Amino acid sequence: MKIKILKRGEDSVRFIIWGVDVAFANALRRTIIAEVPTFAIDEVEFYENNSALFDEMIAHRLGLIPLTTPVDRFELDSLDLDEYTVTLSLEAEGPGVVYSGDLKSDDPDIKPANPDIPIVKLAEGQRVMFNAYARLGRGREHAKWQPGIAYYKYLTKIHVSKEVPNWEKLKGIAEKRELPVEENKNELIIITEKPFYLPREFDEYKGDLIKEEIVPDTFVFTVESNGEIPVEQIVSIALKILMRKGDKFISELHRLAE
Repeated sequence: MKIKILKRGEDSVRFIIWGVDVAFANALRRTIIAEVPTFAIDEVEFYENNSALFDEMIAHRLGLIPLTTPVDRFELDSLDLDEYTVTLSLEAEGPGVVYSGDLKSDDPDIKPANPDIPIVKLAEGQRVMFNAYARLGRGREHAKWQPGIAYYKYLTKIHVSKEVPNWEKLKGIAEKRELPVEENKNELIIITEKPFYLPREFDEYKGDLIKEEIVPDTFVFTVESNGEIPVEQIVSIALKILMRKGDKFISELHRLAE
């Protein structure tokens, strides 16, 4: 298996992975969104709330606020979760908007990843006071524990015969999208490191003069983080979880075979 980083951003990464089949690619995708644990608010204890929103609505909003999850303090690649609980408290009075940054955490390492998420708007005289309790969980339990999103596509090569009228237009589009382009005497080859859509005027040439080749066992992955965990560590943790699950499965097989 080989990996090449195509683009790295603050909260996203796109990479090519070679030497794996579609089952592994999908297992990695599912592990990223369903198995990598993060902190999220799971329970809220209200002491006062006379705002326009019911307790349940505020609690739902709180649960969807991404919380920073310190990788160095917890074994996030473990198959068993730590039962550590964090308390985030808030006391506010209107008028004004209450934001995620107003939450006060008793653990400075675990706090809202984005301080600008609105929670509730308070009018004059309205108050809200509560304690919110966050714990580690996995996306398979609820979407609020998903560390981000992950998706992939086959890496393909689009072969464009130079018999196609105005084939230079496709070359220009590919270069504008910063896609690798190979060219020889007879054809143009566009390597789809990211999605590439043919303009409708070229539809009649598909399958004859324009052919798409799937590169075997090669996929383009995109992973985006919500901010809880750095995006590259999300991928690393997911791979470790996959390996540990595989080791556990093999151990069980050996045990049953004895």
